[in-house]
Amino acid sequence: MARLHWFLGLSAGIALAGAAPNSIPRAFRFEGTARSELHRLWEESAGSKAEKVACLAGAIESDTVRITGVFPLESGRSDSLGISAAASLETCGPPDWKGTVHTHVALRDGRQPYSLFSGADRGIMMLWWRRWREDGIFCLLYSAQEVICEIEGPRGAVLFPRSRY
Repeated sequence: MARLHWFLGLSAGIALAGAAPNSIPRAFRFEGTARSELHRLWEESAGSKAEKVACLAGAIESDTVRITGVFPLESGRSDSLGISAAASLETCGPPDWKGTVHTHVALRDGRQPYSLFSGADRGIMMLWWRRWREDGIFCLLYSAQEVICEIEGPRGAVLFPRSRY
C-alpha cells in the first residue's frame, strides 16, 4: 500500500511538472491559528461522532502549501455526513478560501481510522476545482493529531505524505 501511495504521488507530480513551469510544492505548513482551529474541528467531530467540514484559507507558494485559516461550516440540510456538498462548494471558494478540510471519525473494524479520501470526497474535490478552475487545497483529519492533504486541480494532483497538525 505504501508503494501505491508513493507511485500515485510520483505520477501526480510528474503530471503537474509536465503541465506547468512552476515548481511542485513539496511541503505543507499549518500557520497562525490554523493548527488550533484544526484541533478544535477534530474535537467537535469526535465529541459529536459526526464528520465536520471547514473551509481552508491558504496559498500555494513555490514549493510550499501554507494553510492560514479554517472556517467551520454549520450542519443543516445535508447528506448523511452532516454538511451538504453544495454548501461547501458555494462557501469555500476563492478568493477567501482555497479548499476544504473534513474529518473521518469512524473507525474501520472499530480500531483503525479511515485515513484516505473516499470516492465521494474525491468527487467533491473534482467539483470544487471544476467550478473554481484553479488548484484547490484539501485535507482530511483522521485522528487527533494526523492529517493527509492534497492539491487537486485542472493540472493534476499532488499528494502529500501523512503528517501531524
